[in-house]
Amino acid sequence: MKVTKENTGDLTAVLTININEGDYAPQLNEQLRTHRRKANVPGFRPGQVPMGMIKKMYEIPVRAEIIEKSMTDAMYEFLDKEKVQIMGYPLANDEKTKIDWETQKDYTFYFDIALQPEFELNIDKIEETYFNIVPSDDMLDKFIVDLQRRFGQFSSPEKVELEDLVYGEITELDEEGNVKEGGLVSSTSLAVNMIDDKAIQSEFIGNVKDAEIVFNISKAFPNEVDRAAMLRLDKEEANEFNSNVRFHISSINRVALHELNEELFEKAYKAEGITTLEDFRKRASKDLSETYKRESDRFFTNEATQKLVKGCAFELPDEFMKRWIVSNSQDKISLEQVESEYDMYRDSLKWQLIETKLLEKFSLEISKDEVKTYFKEALLGNYFPVGEDETEEETKERLDAMENVAENMMKNQDQTKQVYDYLFDQKLTKTLRDNLKVDEKSLTVEEFTKMVQDQTK
Repeated sequence: MKVTKENTGDLTAVLTININEGDYAPQLNEQLRTHRRKANVPGFRPGQVPMGMIKKMYEIPVRAEIIEKSMTDAMYEFLDKEKVQIMGYPLANDEKTKIDWETQKDYTFYFDIALQPEFELNIDKIEETYFNIVPSDDMLDKFIVDLQRRFGQFSSPEKVELEDLVYGEITELDEEGNVKEGGLVSSTSLAVNMIDDKAIQSEFIGNVKDAEIVFNISKAFPNEVDRAAMLRLDKEEANEFNSNVRFHISSINRVALHELNEELFEKAYKAEGITTLEDFRKRASKDLSETYKRESDRFFTNEATQKLVKGCAFELPDEFMKRWIVSNSQDKISLEQVESEYDMYRDSLKWQLIETKLLEKFSLEISKDEVKTYFKEALLGNYFPVGEDETEEETKERLDAMENVAENMMKNQDQTKQVYDYLFDQKLTKTLRDNLKVDEKSLTVEEFTKMVQDQTK
């Protein structure tokens, strides 16, 4: 078997794969003998079917399968050995490849390939702005109230007030106000202050345990995501659910806000030694800013990648890549569609090449240990907090339990991929911030939102 490469352009080539009968005959004969041993043909004992009959039944498909696998293996071994960097994967050249499985014993296959362009990556010449999103005083005040509520004192009052959470059973009604046969019945909870319709909201305020309120769920919660969570339906089902419902209050939950004192400061930010309200507000402001950091990172990275794509002036084998996109879509996308949207595809392909260079140059790989550490840190904060006066034995038990849970979480491939992508994006953003010419500016949430909206118009 012989594989050769002939360049057909600056970034394209043809692979020629020659296969003669001696390359596949031993494997073919062995597989035909196996078929003969297993063949169950009326009139013949097992293993006694004439080989001529076996060849008529199996030779062509078996030969084709052997040759196609051998050809594919030889092709990629050649590319690897010769260090040929390709884009996409080889595409069969049907015009040049002429195969007759009935008569041929020797075969020649032709494959078109696209060669990766060579280019220099000088990211230190790219200028970009990183926007630090600064929360307003009003947002900080609301965030601190949330902290006070999180560490506040729970109670079960007799009457409902605006900030209460009410638990109960929700029952779907028909158009006449009766319980709908086969309709939805679900235990749920709702935050009174989240009810959009003020008239419905007032029906809850002042009511007591075992009271029943009839209202239209779509008016109370026009956002289908909120409605889906409350009704325990998926988003599509919640979008179609517009019935009146009856809510039977089973309990009322209220949180008395924690006082703004050192006890709260310690509960919210353990072992940070915060003793004054001023320092607490500074720490809370930093915490709140972190919630917007992902938006800042995403915007910065998107802007930077666009500039990198535009700043790296290298060509692609466009005609080949158009064919490859159609092939890779399994013909779900037509060549006409690719032609009309090719600017978008080309930028995406160029970014993949740039990203690969960044990964190699700055070692952006994410290890299994990094993914596991992320899971363990998330578990530490939510499920395995450090106990007061924890003994050495208790610490070991906690860490062992975290290790086991993290190992199990990593068996979920979708979840692990999400964490991998998140950690990679973090590394990429930090690399770009460290190596581009970055100017930092501060914006309020409103200013940042308006800037993003204006760019998307």
